[in-house]
Amino acid sequence: MRYLGWRRARYVVPAAVMAAIGGGALVPTISSASAPPVLPAASAQQLVAEILQAKVPPLSGTLTWTANLGLSDLSTIEAELGQNGNGGGPGGPGGPGGNSGFSPLSLLSGTYQMNVWLGGPTTEHLALSESSDQEVDLIRDGNQVWLWDSSNQSVAHIIGPATPAATTPSPEPATPPLTPQQMAARLLDHLSPTTSVTTGTSLYVAGQPAYQLLVAPGAAPGSTVNHVEIDVGATGALQGVPLQVAIYANGQAAAALQLGFTGGLNLGQPPASELTFTPPPGAKVTTRVVTKPAANQAGLRSHSRLGLTQVGRGWDTVLTGTSQALTGAGTTSSADLDAVTTVVEVGGQQARLFNTVLFNALILPDGRFYAGFVTPTVLEAAAASSS
Repeated sequence: MRYLGWRRARYVVPAAVMAAIGGGALVPTISSASAPPVLPAASAQQLVAEILQAKVPPLSGTLTWTANLGLSDLSTIEAELGQNGNGGGPGGPGGPGGNSGFSPLSLLSGTYQMNVWLGGPTTEHLALSESSDQEVDLIRDGNQVWLWDSSNQSVAHIIGPATPAATTPSPEPATPPLTPQQMAARLLDHLSPTTSVTTGTSLYVAGQPAYQLLVAPGAAPGSTVNHVEIDVGATGALQGVPLQVAIYANGQAAAALQLGFTGGLNLGQPPASELTFTPPPGAKVTTRVVTKPAANQAGLRSHSRLGLTQVGRGWDTVLTGTSQALTGAGTTSSADLDAVTTVVEVGGQQARLFNTVLFNALILPDGRFYAGFVTPTVLEAAAASSS
């Protein structure tokens, strides 16, 4: 791959887009201004079936990510977190040049463009340009992943488990497997008590005709989600491939979160130079080898480590757990939490609330937390009932 200095003219986020960060002035709309494409009628079940069996073809293009969560400008918060030693990208704080690196917090507000190259199921490259002198690249090549941050010249290199060797196919089961259409029907039947799945108006996404699939909560007064829109490719190699996804919060005209292709899509195998990575001279490389846990223990260990439990059901679901790292929330020792939360009283305790139009989290002083796509009132009720 080429490095940032050679790519800047083509891939830097336009200044007008960057100026809109935090204000939402340039939130991209799902619908195109042109007349919608004329497509054969398709039911929600047909679209779900196509999504289930679709395979993303090799392609390259530009993705646009928009976060319109109602958060203020996060630059001050990022600076505070960096001063507390918790900011930074793959190289962490104190990297070359004294720059703490890319902060994922920046993606919670504003609009960003990411260039993507997909060469196959395990070969891909995603490049995010935050400014004229900072780019973050994620490159996956088989079982190896590289995360490059140009701002501090750091590289995180993750080596995953080797691809297992081919094995002798097992005998065909006595019961034929479900077809995509049957799987779609069962999925929709399972969702129907709490969820509405319908179709909307066809549209163009990055110049490609697409169907609109709409997913909305049923009776879920505590949910913050109004509906989810999935724009599904309608023709050719992109048939059934989701091209754009947007989540709308209650009471909001613009999407709270949106990720989709914009501009144009180039079908075909991307250049090999965009799907490989060699750390540039002077880069700080941190390598981590990930071993695959035993299949019969992986899920158990993961669940035990997180310690999550579920309160409620459907769209009103609240996830709760306890983290020692969050102990002391609401005290003067929790400077990082102070930067991104507000104090609320729950059961006579000073708790911390992370509040957006879509996702909310409540943190108690003893490290217990409650989170979900629900209103703060639902979180406070869950916390009070478990006290």
